Formats: sequence, structure tokens, C-alpha cells
Amino acid sequence: MYYILLVFWLSICFSCNQPTTTTTTEETVTDTLTTAVELPIEPPIPAYGFDSLALDSVFALNDTAWVELKRLDTSFVLDIRYATTNNFMELQIYDCPKCFTRLATAKALLKAQKALSKQGLGFKFFDCYRPQSAQYKLWQKVPDPRYVSPPTRGSMHSRGGALDLTIVQLDNHQELEMGTTYDYFGKEAYWSYKKHAPHIQQNRQLLLETLKEYGFKTVSTEWWHFSYRRAWFKLSDMQWDCASN
Repeated sequence: MYYILLVFWLSICFSCNQPTTTTTTEETVTDTLTTAVELPIEPPIPAYGFDSLALDSVFALNDTAWVELKRLDTSFVLDIRYATTNNFMELQIYDCPKCFTRLATAKALLKAQKALSKQGLGFKFFDCYRPQSAQYKLWQKVPDPRYVSPPTRGSMHSRGGALDLTIVQLDNHQELEMGTTYDYFGKEAYWSYKKHAPHIQQNRQLLLETLKEYGFKTVSTEWWHFSYRRAWFKLSDMQWDCASN
């Protein structure tokens, strides 16, 4: 009897001395992201020029092909901020203002633009494809994951699937009011912020519903950021040619 009690007491003590570990889902995800430093990156390749190609020929390309949005639909409006110093970091990282995406992303955007055009509206783009090398420049300037995605994780912009955009009137390119400027980092830019005037909330809802209809999703803190969720592309450092029109 004494021997049985002694064994029981020792087993309890052994279990009490074992370390207790609790790993949350968030911790697991974070650890995975911080250790994933080796990601496949496409080599720089020449971007397609479409001056000599019919639109049907463009659509016959693989969905991963790079396309320049302005050449697919001239009603798209460009205000590529990282080709200037008019951005939140006051840093120019593109040599010239162009807007490229993967073909699959572009097809969805063309459908969304067509839907908006029935109301005399269209899209204005602040940023489109962002080469991986440009992402490194942003990170070197502002190494803060709240504002810039770490290059080791990879930005959806660098995959050709993300856009920063708003809605404008097609006749005069005037922006619809969205409550804050582009790249405003504060609660007023959040989708959950409900203190804007009713017309601003309606404008945001129009942007959200139009893009969701054609396969895009947003993030909670930036009303302007959308990524195409129906395809996944590799990170790329494709560079566009500033000499071509």
C-alpha cells in the first residue's frame, strides 16, 4: 500500500513540474511570417506593349501576363503617387507613372469600370503593381509593418494583384469624397468608422460593393486598398519601360 501511494505521489509531482505552453493562432501565424524569408521572386522581364496588339490578342495571353491598364481602357485615370514625392513618405520610388497588373486582375477591373461607367463614374489609381525592389525601398525608409509590408512577407502589390484606387467622375476626373486623403493613417480611413457624412459613407459603399462584385477584397484600415482574391501570383521585380508611351 505504501509503495502504491509513493508511486502515485511521484507521478503527481512530475506532472506539476512540466512547463505549460500555450500557442495562439495569432502567434503561430506571426511566427510563420517572420521566418518565411525565402520567397519565389520572378526575374525582371520586359513588360508587354500593346500598341501593335488588338485587345483580343491581349486577352489571349496567359492570365499571369503583365498588362498596362491605361492601354486597355483609356478612361482609367492615373495619379501614381510613388512616381512623385506626393506620398506619405515624401519619397519617389518609380521613375515614371505607369499602372501595371496581371491580366487576370485587369480583366476584373475592366468589368468593374464598365459597371461604374453607366453612372458616369470610373476608377482613379494611386498605385498598382509595385516591383519587389521598390518594396525594399519603402521598407528601408519606413521599416514599420503597420504602414509597409515587410519585403520578406511580400506585398500583394508586388504580385500584380493589388490596387490603391478611388472613384472619379469621368467627365472632369473629380474624385468622390471618401472622408480622408489617400494614404491617411488614422481611424477615419477605417471601414468601421461611421461618423462621416452620409454621402461619404455612400461613396465608400459604392467603391466596396463594385469591387467585391468582381472578385476584390479590401483591408480594414485603408478604404483605398483592394486586392484580387480569385488568383494568386508570384512576387515579381518586373520593371516597366519609361521610354515607351
